[in-house]
Amino acid sequence: MTTAGTDTRSRILEVAWGLVGERGTTRAVRIADIAAGAGVSRQLVYFHFENRAGLLAAMARHHDAASGFKERIAACGALPPVEGLEALLRAWLGYVPEILPVARALEAAEITGEEGGAAWRDRMGSLRDVFRAAVERVERDGRLADGWTIETAADWVWARGHLEGWQHLVVERGWVSEDYEERTVRSILEEVVSSGGA
Repeated sequence: MTTAGTDTRSRILEVAWGLVGERGTTRAVRIADIAAGAGVSRQLVYFHFENRAGLLAAMARHHDAASGFKERIAACGALPPVEGLEALLRAWLGYVPEILPVARALEAAEITGEEGGAAWRDRMGSLRDVFRAAVERVERDGRLADGWTIETAADWVWARGHLEGWQHLVVERGWVSEDYEERTVRSILEEVVSSGGA
């Protein structure tokens, strides 16, 4: 059961997501714009979120949950380890087109030292943690390829699945997104998963 407070909070976060995606930068989105779009006062926005950086981080986490991405990620953990890693990669790469405009805005904020940079670090750190957990399961199953540790493999999977690859090849070079996903997933699995075992 939802309450008026959680409905208001969700509305604020959804308006923030829409404005950042539409304007392509966090700098162009003011708290006053978000408040007006959500039909609340600026003070109420600050009541729900301590500051602008907290609002932007909550906005990204909220979208992960509201879009179903968080549930899709959780479901990957119920699969056998190698299948779970593959499903996780596919879930992430399938999610990238949906979040790309906002993710690029948050990444730009990180580069320029704006408050949205904290949201970028939060989300990318969480993604790396999810990949690490998946790689750890593969390692416990005895399927991590020789030459990798859990940490190096997690770093590699995270870096190879980074949205910049999708941006460069699909957006800039015109690759078909399904082809990009297939090649990326196959190459990552070939690199970090041993061919032995089931």
